[in-house]
Amino acid sequence: MNNEIKAIFLDFDWTLFDHKTRSFNEKGIQGLKKAQENGVKLIINSARSYYSLKGLGTFDKLHFDGFVVSNGGATYFQNKILYSDTFKEDVKNEFINFLNKNNFGYILICEFDSFIKVVDKKLTDDFYSVFYEPFPLDIKNYKNEKVLSVQVLTTPDNDELLRSFTDKYNMRFDRFAENNVEISSIDFLKSKGIETMFKHLNLNKENAMAFGDDLNDISMFKKVKYGICLGNGKEEAKKEAYYVTDNIEDDGLYNALKHFEVI
Repeated sequence: MNNEIKAIFLDFDWTLFDHKTRSFNEKGIQGLKKAQENGVKLIINSARSYYSLKGLGTFDKLHFDGFVVSNGGATYFQNKILYSDTFKEDVKNEFINFLNKNNFGYILICEFDSFIKVVDKKLTDDFYSVFYEPFPLDIKNYKNEKVLSVQVLTTPDNDELLRSFTDKYNMRFDRFAENNVEISSIDFLKSKGIETMFKHLNLNKENAMAFGDDLNDISMFKKVKYGICLGNGKEEAKKEAYYVTDNIEDDGLYNALKHFEVI
């Protein structure tokens, strides 16, 4: 048994959650439960929001010890926020006013919930037909919660107008879909969540392993002893990984836990 591993950081999409079946990899969940029974801390480290992870039933599958969300925008341990890189209140309010004035639809990604203002229903429906996401709460329910990022539901035709505001405040501008731009106050990195969790748990690189499949997981791989890429992962991520395991549908997570004798 490998007793040096005290924490496992887990990407969500295509690592723990299989989009072909839109379900969790059950063998992987079984393996993680065994690891947790052996005293290993389990931390989700995902680009998804807390609201999204909750809405997809993540909390029902396993009692995870912590979460790094929004690519490192915030980190939680047992529902306590260790840090969150939210917008400054005055900038956030000015940005929301700008979006409303220019009739943009948008999603506010907050520390625990997400809220949506729908302006163009077709554009919104198109986005949610491609991205498997729990639909946010109506913007009417927003009570001035802190905001980690804003997803603006718009096509590239409006990028120049949108950048007229975001460039003024040196915001991170990420058009990750034809109909969606994500704006945050700074660059988020999954590695920051790992560093924070290490300090909180009094652990170091030698005590940790991480699973992922995409480019944003590379910063995570570099912070742990064993960075493990799923076989279905991108080639760039595989090159940076310590080890490449099987595809998600072939129980890559479980097989790697066995390979490194964590279970």
